[in-house]
Amino acid sequence: MRRFLCGALIVLMAWPVWGQTTKAGMQQKLSKVQNEIAALDKQIKANEAQSSDALSQLTLTRKKIAAGKELVGELGRQIDSTNTKISAKKKDIARASERYDMMVDAYELLVRKAYVNRDTRMWLTYIFTGKDLGQVLRRYNYLRSMSEDMRAQARDIRDQKSLMEREMSALDSLKAESVALLGSRASELKALQGDEKKEKALVDKLSRNKADFQKQLARKQKEAEALNKSIRDFVAKQASGKSSGKKGTTTGKSSPKSQADIKLSNEFAGNKGKLPWPVQGTVVGQFGQHNHPVYTNVKLPFNNGCNIATAAGEPVKAVFAGTVKNVAVMPGYNQCVLVQHGDYYTFYCKLRDVRVGTGDKVKVGDVLGSVDTISGETQLHFQLWSGTNPQDPEMWLR
Repeated sequence: MRRFLCGALIVLMAWPVWGQTTKAGMQQKLSKVQNEIAALDKQIKANEAQSSDALSQLTLTRKKIAAGKELVGELGRQIDSTNTKISAKKKDIARASERYDMMVDAYELLVRKAYVNRDTRMWLTYIFTGKDLGQVLRRYNYLRSMSEDMRAQARDIRDQKSLMEREMSALDSLKAESVALLGSRASELKALQGDEKKEKALVDKLSRNKADFQKQLARKQKEAEALNKSIRDFVAKQASGKSSGKKGTTTGKSSPKSQADIKLSNEFAGNKGKLPWPVQGTVVGQFGQHNHPVYTNVKLPFNNGCNIATAAGEPVKAVFAGTVKNVAVMPGYNQCVLVQHGDYYTFYCKLRDVRVGTGDKVKVGDVLGSVDTISGETQLHFQLWSGTNPQDPEMWLR
């Protein structure tokens, strides 16, 4: 019995640590989604004040709705999980109380018997009527051990019950916290309803202005094609320059610059999925070909990178060490900074206040410029190329 009680106590002592870990994980999930919603709300408000682009507003609003639904679902899951734990612990405490009562009853019976036979002479007679000294000592040790075991068992069970009651109190506190979160859940549902109304209003606005949008789309298509051609020509020229340099080499060995490029390329490739974001914001335009969210039969211009909605003036930072190869002005994209990382290239467009020039060496995190508002859009257009092939930037960013 002593061994069983010790094992139970070890398990119960480990419970608070497990509970704290679970609670920390739950809170981390909540905080992550809440921070995402707060950031989206901030961007929506900034976009409303600085931008007339309904499409960006619609994209941001839909992302906020999705995050809100995720938050509501997470709150519900956490409340269910907490209630399940509380129910399980109540059963544990009931079983422990039953064991406790049984052992206390047995203990009281022993105490009553000891009281009835409380004559010290009887116990002494039992001890000293042993056949030899060894039996006398064994009887004495038996009685002493029995008395100590009785006290220890009662103490262990009381400690066990006290510990479980403390855990129940902690779980009750967690339940109260979850009930409070349930109130937050109701508030989030109300906020979601407001966001869904805003979404409908934006869809209606876009639907009424289809002719204007088609004009904007044609203009953006030309601007995107011009930018993509310019970048492709630049990258091809860089690759051609490297190729011609190699042909002129008679020793068969790479130059120090080539070795540096290879090293930098390998380092860049090794950081796929780990690169920092060039700006704080939300992706509102993803890599590739996509249809318009309202005019579902209309294709948007092919995106060789991603568009990140943010606040005007937000600093844009280099995602990796490299060399600025060009600073250009492109129609619809304002200033663009092109950075080379060996055989890889990153392009940062729609900038103002550019702080770097051609030939400058940059480190990861160096500020290249800040985001400008162009044609009602406050976004960074970011591209990442491997040689002459555009990559999906989101696959490279952490």
